[in-house]
Amino acid sequence: MAFVGLFEVFLPLVCFLLLYCLRDMYHGPPKSFPLVGMMPQFLFNIPRLHDWFTDTLEICHCTFLFKGFAKMNVLVTCDPSNIHYIMSSNFNNFPKGPGFKQIFDILGDGIFNVDMDLWRKQRIAAQGFMRHQLFYRFLSRTTAAKVEEGLIPLLDHVAKRGLVVNLEDVFQRFAFDATCILVTGYDLKCLSVEFPDVPFSKAMDDAAEVMFYRHITPESFIKLQRWMNMGQEKKYRKAWE
Repeated sequence: MAFVGLFEVFLPLVCFLLLYCLRDMYHGPPKSFPLVGMMPQFLFNIPRLHDWFTDTLEICHCTFLFKGFAKMNVLVTCDPSNIHYIMSSNFNNFPKGPGFKQIFDILGDGIFNVDMDLWRKQRIAAQGFMRHQLFYRFLSRTTAAKVEEGLIPLLDHVAKRGLVVNLEDVFQRFAFDATCILVTGYDLKCLSVEFPDVPFSKAMDDAAEVMFYRHITPESFIKLQRWMNMGQEKKYRKAWE
C-alpha cells in the first residue's frame, strides 16, 4: 500500500515535469545538453523548424550560437548589421574555408565555393555579364514567356478541374525551367500539367537535401556513409551520376 501511495504521489509530479520540459522545448530559449548540444530541441521542433528558428532568434535578440552534436557549432544571425559586416564591409575576414567546399563540393570551384582573388575575379566576370543590357532583356523575355506558356496554363488547368497542387513544387518547377533556359538555352519543360518526373531536376533536389544534412551530421559519420555507400551519401552519389 505504501508503494501505491508513493506511486500516486510521484506519477503526477513526473507528468508535470515532463509536460513542463516539452513546453520549454517547444517555446523556450535554446538549451544545450552534454554531448548532444541543442539537437534534442532541434529534432523536437522539426515540424515547425522555420518558426522555431524565428522564435529563437527573437528571444536571443537576432543572434545565437547553435550547439550541435559533437561540437558542430553554428552561429545563427538575422541581425542586418551582422550580415552587412560579414557579407560586405569585412567580407575578406570571413573566408568560406575548406569545410564549406567539402559540403558544397558539387559546386566545384565556382563563385559560391572560392575565396579571395579567385572569388573576386569570378564576381567581376559575373557582374559584367549580369549588368549587361542584353542579359536584362533576355531575362525579362525568358521569364515572361515561361509565365505565359507554362505557369498560367498550369494554374488554369488545375483551377478548372478543382485539383489540389503543391504551390512550392509548382514554383520550384518554374524556377528550374527558367534557370535552365538562362544557363543552357534549353527548356526541360518540368513545369507542365502532367507534372513530369525530370531526372535532372530530381538529382538537383536530392543533392541539395544531402548538402543540408551535411550541416548537421558529424564529419566522421559522413565519411563512414561515403565509404560504405549508404544513407545520404549514397543518394548524393546517385544524384551526381
